[in-house]
Amino acid sequence: MQPQRSSKRLSKAKEPNPTEKQQEEKKETRMNAAKEPLRNDARLNLKALCISGSCRSLVSNLYVTPGSEDFISCLRWHSNNFTSISQLIFTTANSSFLPVWQAGVNNARFNQPETPKPSVIVTPVNESQVRNALLCTKKHGYEIRIRSGGHDFEGLSSTADVPFVMIDFINMRSIDVDVVNSTVWVQAGAALGEVYYTISQKTDTLYFPAGLCPTVGIGGYLGGGGYGNLLRKYGLGADNVVDVRFMDVNGDILDRSSMGEELFWAIRGGGASSFGIVLAWKLRLVPVPELVTVFVVNKTLEEGATEIFHKFQTVMPNIDRNLHIRIQWFGENVGNTTKKTIKMAFEGIYQGTSDTLIPLLEENFPELNVTQEISISKLSIKGKSDYIRAPISIEGLKKIWEKILENDGSATFQINPFGGIMNEYSETTIPYPHRAGVLFQLFKMVNFGDQPSYTTPTSLARRDWLQRFEAFLEPYVSSNPREAYFNYIDLDLGVGSDNYEEASVWGERYWKSDNFKKLIRIKARVDPDNFFRHPQSIPIFSTSLSDM
Repeated sequence: MQPQRSSKRLSKAKEPNPTEKQQEEKKETRMNAAKEPLRNDARLNLKALCISGSCRSLVSNLYVTPGSEDFISCLRWHSNNFTSISQLIFTTANSSFLPVWQAGVNNARFNQPETPKPSVIVTPVNESQVRNALLCTKKHGYEIRIRSGGHDFEGLSSTADVPFVMIDFINMRSIDVDVVNSTVWVQAGAALGEVYYTISQKTDTLYFPAGLCPTVGIGGYLGGGGYGNLLRKYGLGADNVVDVRFMDVNGDILDRSSMGEELFWAIRGGGASSFGIVLAWKLRLVPVPELVTVFVVNKTLEEGATEIFHKFQTVMPNIDRNLHIRIQWFGENVGNTTKKTIKMAFEGIYQGTSDTLIPLLEENFPELNVTQEISISKLSIKGKSDYIRAPISIEGLKKIWEKILENDGSATFQINPFGGIMNEYSETTIPYPHRAGVLFQLFKMVNFGDQPSYTTPTSLARRDWLQRFEAFLEPYVSSNPREAYFNYIDLDLGVGSDNYEEASVWGERYWKSDNFKKLIRIKARVDPDNFFRHPQSIPIFSTSLSDM
């Protein structure tokens, strides 16, 4: 069976070289802008808009609102061809604004009328336009948000409680595969599914080891570390980044060599958006067989799921690195009765054929009873993550199942095995520290999809249940600190950053102490005025860490 792999050619974006005529046009534009600023009813034709990968022709107008007038004037001043960039700007007064914003909100929990929205959305097509948007955002006192795929668990790439400009990379998603050197350049707006597909069009034996969700954007995914189903053999996605095109707070474009190894270290797992704007990643491709095998086996508590899960904890971290099995589980009723049970889905992918997989499973997991008969929406959620470093006893598992069955059926859980090559990485190789000794990463979430909003009594009860379940799990998960995954960002952990003691409450859970302190020192050097910020960005302190 063909593996679901994927990836078009990303040439490094080149800055325009304006002709004398263009320079004269730019000069005239600046003079006009200085003499007569854009008025509130200024209308600029829009021609084409790409939403979620499909281009839709729109004949519309850009209405400049009072709050965005200075920003638009600034872009006009900086742009060689303002008519061109005006087609990529959307303000709140424009009829296309809401569809553009909604298209990238991949957690429907934030797709609500009351959700704060950007003052302006810019959808650049090249690096020069990104630079102009950045400089004008700084000049006119906005905060900035960068959106790649829009999967932020707390909506931080699409919303903020202060006036902000959002740069949406929907139009910067080119992918350039170099089969000879086993690398690929990927612009920040590309989704994982696009990367996999484009790679598969060039080769059947190379792959980028990333996640399973095809709509996740590559920009934010690698900025937080990025795990996937080849993690036990090839590590994190960020472990396989070899170069970058990166825009700093001054609008300068850096690569690995010019930024230095410290900043290159920080942006691969330390939250790249705290330091600047990733324009494109250069990734290492890894060898894979032409054929892979996938399977799904469902088990309930009545079918021995607890015993299989218990065994899984000790066997899976040490099994053949070519095999990855994750478990998803949730509560459901038994048949048409009111009795509740836990249903587990054991979802496996093996880098090889079923001829070698079947004996491997028969030796290690005969309980799954895998045979030759193997086959291959936007959610509104609140999620939380944990890491498990010691096997949970049968008694402990039964207590966990009992607590889950108290839920109304809106909760889902997923466990991903670690071990393998992850045990060979130091906690400080990149900022992501959850390495040796981790058995599993645990993800749990509640779904609000059947509710009209996130604030209904039912929604609030589900969130309260998740908080209580989080506290209940404390004896079974990692401690000192209780580790969490930054890409599953969780503002419930805390948002304060006035001093290290305050920020460490959440920062050390994502990165541990040494890495968090190093990230803070790098942040102070590359973004001393804390322009790139959000509620859990790397903080800036008035007192240096060495003085604390």
